[in-house]
Amino acid sequence: MRALVLLVCLSVGCLAQRPQPCSSPPLMSGGLSVSTQSENLAAFAKYTYDGLGRRIRLSNFGLFDNETFHLDVLLLYKQGVMYKINNRDQTCLKRRLSTDFIPLAIPKDASLVGQVVVGSSSVPGEGVLVNTWTGELQTKKGIAKYISTVTEFGCIPVSTLFSTDRRGWVAVSFFDNIIGLVDPQDFTPPPFCSTAQLEEEDQNTPISLVQEASSLIVERSQVDNMRAVVLLVCLSVGCLAQRPRPCFSPALLTGSLSVSTQNEKLAAFAKYTYDALRQRIRLREFGSYNNQTFHLDVLLLYRQGVMYKINYRNQTCYKKRLNRDFHPLVIPKNASLLGQAVLGSSSGPGQGVLVNTWTGELQMRNKTAKYMSTVTEFGCVPISTLFHSSRSGWIITSFFNNVIGLSDPQQLIPPRFCKDAMLQEEEGEDPATFYSLF
Repeated sequence: MRALVLLVCLSVGCLAQRPQPCSSPPLMSGGLSVSTQSENLAAFAKYTYDGLGRRIRLSNFGLFDNETFHLDVLLLYKQGVMYKINNRDQTCLKRRLSTDFIPLAIPKDASLVGQVVVGSSSVPGEGVLVNTWTGELQTKKGIAKYISTVTEFGCIPVSTLFSTDRRGWVAVSFFDNIIGLVDPQDFTPPPFCSTAQLEEEDQNTPISLVQEASSLIVERSQVDNMRAVVLLVCLSVGCLAQRPRPCFSPALLTGSLSVSTQNEKLAAFAKYTYDALRQRIRLREFGSYNNQTFHLDVLLLYRQGVMYKINYRNQTCYKKRLNRDFHPLVIPKNASLLGQAVLGSSSGPGQGVLVNTWTGELQMRNKTAKYMSTVTEFGCVPISTLFHSSRSGWIITSFFNNVIGLSDPQQLIPPRFCKDAMLQEEEGEDPATFYSLF
């Protein structure tokens, strides 16, 4: 009877522990990046956030329409003004702040997308538990859709993806977050700003874009992944005394991944099983391509040079040539370190994970492809990879819920009904590759 009561209590506890919308700490410092789908903006900033006094300080630099810019702005929402500060020239521009301040929080009407581990849960320090939420916000410029990710413990912002009519998807990523104010003086305008006169702002400049992004940032709370999650590390200083080295990911991994393209034609999610020792990968995925949904179950056997498309419902198997070399999950030796950062926060246990981001080029069959990869500092567990192709632009692969080892080794063995499958190849069709599956 006692065991039954305990079981009921555990069941109720699990239901009661469903993630709830939350508020981020009212005082925070850290770094963030902002990028747009159109690629006309890529900005990086150190930020100081005061939810109590409704103040934000951003010291940032970036690219706007292929032109570099440097900005130091102070947003004072209570006063409705923004200062653009130039400490070198001792000049200050004062402009109207047209957006309302809403604290960093997941709105109460947000819908939970899911809970995942970024990195790995196999070893302490290799991952962080995060919750992703979605919803819509009523802004002065219309309805904005958002997808925000925060840590389960502490509600620390990780990233936000939001859609605007003017710029499409805008990605904001947070890193190196610390609870508290590193320098409270950041919120005090310099003395040379005391005589600044209020000026009107051009609506198509980097400063207006940063203001727009900042207002949307505080109108929900943060996400994913995609491109800015990799770019964010460029501001990080890292541990210079223990400079990160290129590394190999665990030879046996199980988890999930997502793949999306810059042109929005493809969005796929898959459960994967990875065996670098025997050069085998299993992907069970679903997604949409050109607004058409698809389901795919494939087994890649690189040593044999074949790929199986498996359909358990119909007990059918399609065998195809896999004419590519196996490339293990690894940071190549010639990769260049972009930087080291904390996803989430280092202020408390379970609130963040230390990651390294690397960049380089891969020599493909007929061309060179650029990539940016992020892995955990401890364990070299994959977080995300950006891969550039001329056909789809940037391809973004994000890994989550990674576990070291094979949860089901049987996944890497072809089913019995695949035994008699004949090798098929359509005329004029290229051999299958990993990315051609998506």
